[in-house]
Amino acid sequence: MERKKYVYSSGEFAALNGINKRTLHYYNDIGLFRPAYQGENGYHYYTCFQFAHLELILTLRRLGMSLEEIRRLTEQPSPTTFAQMAAERKEVIDRSIAQLLQAKAFLQQKLDKLTLAMTIPPGEIQHITLPERPLFLSEAITGRYDDEDFAVAASFSLRLRQRLGLFDSFGSRVSVSVARQGGGTGYGHFFAYAPAEEPAPDTHQPAGTYLRTVVVGSWEDLFQAYDQLLDYARQQHLVLSPFAYEEGLNELTLTSQEDYRTMITVGCQPAERSV
Repeated sequence: MERKKYVYSSGEFAALNGINKRTLHYYNDIGLFRPAYQGENGYHYYTCFQFAHLELILTLRRLGMSLEEIRRLTEQPSPTTFAQMAAERKEVIDRSIAQLLQAKAFLQQKLDKLTLAMTIPPGEIQHITLPERPLFLSEAITGRYDDEDFAVAASFSLRLRQRLGLFDSFGSRVSVSVARQGGGTGYGHFFAYAPAEEPAPDTHQPAGTYLRTVVVGSWEDLFQAYDQLLDYARQQHLVLSPFAYEEGLNELTLTSQEDYRTMITVGCQPAERSV
């Protein structure tokens, strides 16, 4: 018998679909997916018209359906049953895509921060331009980072988990004048960047020109950095904005607290000069 061009042996059909030939044999044994016919030589043959059927089975397997679930679906097919299954699985896919995009954004954010940690020389003051960004803010903190501030941090972490779907590190939005004094009433809040589409952020980081510097060391080293920023602003005839944004850059790769890198970003604008 001359084999038709649209007919494939088990090995050929398996290779075209990217699976092992033993998988086809197993699907046949359990009655899930059978060859179109058996030749006089006893070999199994499949046709091109079976590609879509096998693709459906493989897709449902990738989505986590058991072989028994798939067999029940294919043994008693109906438009209603298939439509319900397709809608349910599409919802699963949509959730998975959202989670993967969220994970991608999380990793990109960490990569961006680590790149800054490795490329910005500590102590160097840079001028940058930033767009407006929505923010989430915690309850007020004192900047002493004692049990009271840690309790605020714990509460804020849980809130971010509920809003963003993940636990993440966050920074501090602090009053420049109070930060120089080492903390106290009016020090600031923990902050996290909200998604651009967030309908109800707590506030926004204004668009504009900012000064940025990186500090290596503990919290105490930040106080000196604010003095340096203020001195630089006076020399350049700039006025600093009331709030600065402190962000850890390398907390996930840290081996010693002495190597902790904090990025300070504070808005600025030209000072008005008297005539």
